[in-house]
Amino acid sequence: MKDESLVVNLGCRLNSYESEVIADILFKNKIKRTTVINTCAVTNNAVHKSKNEIRKAKKKNPKNKIIVTGCASHIDPKSFLKMNEVDEIVNNKFKTQKIFYQDKLGDLVNEAKRKSNLFPEPIEKFSKKTRALLQIQQGCDHRCTFCIIPYGRGDSISLPLSEIVIRAEKFLSAGYQEIIITGVDITSYGNDLPGKPKLGEIIKRLLNILPNLNRLRLSSIDPAEIDQDLLDLIINEKKIMPHLHLSVQSGDDMILKRMKRRHNRKELLDLCSYIKMKRPSMTFGADIIVGFPTETHKHFENTYDLIKQCSFSNLHIFPFSPKIGTPANKMPQIERKIINNRAKQLRNLGSKLKIDFMKKKVGQTKAILFEGSNLSYTDDYFKVSIPSIKKNQIKKMNGNLIDVKFNSFDEKSLIAKII
Repeated sequence: MKDESLVVNLGCRLNSYESEVIADILFKNKIKRTTVINTCAVTNNAVHKSKNEIRKAKKKNPKNKIIVTGCASHIDPKSFLKMNEVDEIVNNKFKTQKIFYQDKLGDLVNEAKRKSNLFPEPIEKFSKKTRALLQIQQGCDHRCTFCIIPYGRGDSISLPLSEIVIRAEKFLSAGYQEIIITGVDITSYGNDLPGKPKLGEIIKRLLNILPNLNRLRLSSIDPAEIDQDLLDLIINEKKIMPHLHLSVQSGDDMILKRMKRRHNRKELLDLCSYIKMKRPSMTFGADIIVGFPTETHKHFENTYDLIKQCSFSNLHIFPFSPKIGTPANKMPQIERKIINNRAKQLRNLGSKLKIDFMKKKVGQTKAILFEGSNLSYTDDYFKVSIPSIKKNQIKKMNGNLIDVKFNSFDEKSLIAKII
């Protein structure tokens, strides 16, 4: 369509949520012929992909205005402004404010910046999601030696509980049966608020205030910041889905220290073992960086062994790439060939662990939140494919809990049938 406006998202779950907000702004304010690229800077490859998406967007809709935002363009705006396709860059702090997508006057923009809340206005309906993303935190106070994201997001700030409740209520009223708590570093929640409430306390209060909130999922959490209330919830609260994604990064103490992470190997092993003992249905995912500067074969073996011992069923493997402006960029680098080989070994291990889990599920019946014939997930976060479903059933069942039986599996998902 000639007046079509689009949002192209790259990167994390929080970026995905913000892209939904931007799309809502474009639609509600009838902003036409605009393409917004929400960039990512987590790796050099992510920045490269962001720029490729800008070029593709201009080629696809040459008459559209191209607006670029996100972490990559915030950290290095000059390289994006040099691109002929780019008409405008919106500061990452203000990308969910509608004034920055309208024909605007300088004074209005300055006023919007002065009053800007770094948390976007909530939207009532996500365009393609059956789970609602609830952002409760923004930014990061830590400075891991490999990470550029704090320079694109700023220091940590938290959404007050009163506002969290309002937004959660809107999602429940809109029919969502599951809410995902998200942010840049959600386990640092509350450090900037009066009384410094921790994440566990806030979630307990949220569940008490909203008894009809029956399914809550947590995005990636820092194992060094899990408070006692949060640990109690993870173990005992059945409304918390039985899957935790941990920001692990390495299984070797020396590498963790050089990364400036705040946990060690033993703490990770003890945490996973304790949670699994108390709640056997719990599964774990992990972010792992492979080939961090100075990583020896022994360091790598420790990471490999940690993954096996913790039985991570969902691995995100990031081959290390140095980011200019980070301390790790100046450390002795590992050969790219070695990094790629180690990454391949970890991906193969991750696939084997996932298949081992899925084998045990064949023959079981479970209720799952239906998201599509190839998009649904179990509560413990295994992808589910339902090839036998009829097209006229999909829209009717979308967002509802359905009972299925797992008949088989492939390398990517469980294959199920509705019962």
